[in-house]
Amino acid sequence: MENKKTIKMLVLSLTGECNLACKYCYAAQHTHAFMTMDTAVKAIDLASASGNPFVLQFTGGEPLLAWPLLKNIIGYVQQKKILAIMQIQTNGILIDDAIAIVLKEARVGIGVSLDGRPRQNDRQRCFADGGGASGKIISGIEKLKEHAIDIGITCVVTEQNAEELSGIVEMAYYLGNVRRIGFDLLRGQGRGTNVEAADQVVLTKGLEKAFALADKMENLTGRKLLFSQVERVEKLAKGEICGFAHCHAMNGQTAYVDAEGSIYACGSLIGNEAFYLGNVDIGIDVNKQEKIANYIKESMNFCLRCASFPHCGGACFARWYGSSQQGAYEVECSLKQAAVKWWKNR
Repeated sequence: MENKKTIKMLVLSLTGECNLACKYCYAAQHTHAFMTMDTAVKAIDLASASGNPFVLQFTGGEPLLAWPLLKNIIGYVQQKKILAIMQIQTNGILIDDAIAIVLKEARVGIGVSLDGRPRQNDRQRCFADGGGASGKIISGIEKLKEHAIDIGITCVVTEQNAEELSGIVEMAYYLGNVRRIGFDLLRGQGRGTNVEAADQVVLTKGLEKAFALADKMENLTGRKLLFSQVERVEKLAKGEICGFAHCHAMNGQTAYVDAEGSIYACGSLIGNEAFYLGNVDIGIDVNKQEKIANYIKESMNFCLRCASFPHCGGACFARWYGSSQQGAYEVECSLKQAAVKWWKNR
């Protein structure tokens, strides 16, 4: 089938397997199969057919469990001179010298998941036996630092760590090679249904402390720490992006491909037939693609009535959908509005 909308983000879930058992993992029920090279090539060719550049993100599960495949995919992109901006989201545990060298040479952007200081992180990011993962994660980040590789950190916020978000700022400056932090709220899929979301008042205070500490550390060290949510506010204010800008899925421009080659509109909604777009063999059903994109926007119309919308870009549909809210998902509104307020005050 012809792909009508230009794909701006292609997400390949290389495997649902993971070496951790995070308490909030929305992907816990994804297939544990491993993607084949044939499936990956078909997906990449689909996304690159327009000739326009796109983000190619590797995820899972833990994508580094599929390292031989990932390495081959990087080689394919380079050999074919495909205009892909490659990124990986990993827990960092498996990173060694060989992996670090390949990722650096291929200019793959690296995001590592870490939820605060070890005490906070280990409450929710742990091994199957309940043991904390902080030590292994930090070792992986330090290995990247040895190779002069800067990273971003994704911090998942729940009621367990919302009050102490300044801890992730402390970790960023302690590690030394963290340049960006993105806060990701709990999603009501997979194991996320068993975890409590952050209280919005607590979240707001936690964010204010984190932003204030980042300002203080920048003044002390001269090193600026970026926040993904604040960067989006700035881009919206400058007109570099506009409208619903939380992610490309809101505009029907994301293709999330699972290990077996099925394509969904969003990674958080994988397995939900209502958001199934097709597969790598037949391509994307453009009618479903348009219908789903319209449904997402119509569902989020309440965002348009909010005074913060021009600087916010709208909420995450998957978070809202998983929360079963009729109106705004107030915890996310608190996150977005805290970022807007901090940007304006600066």
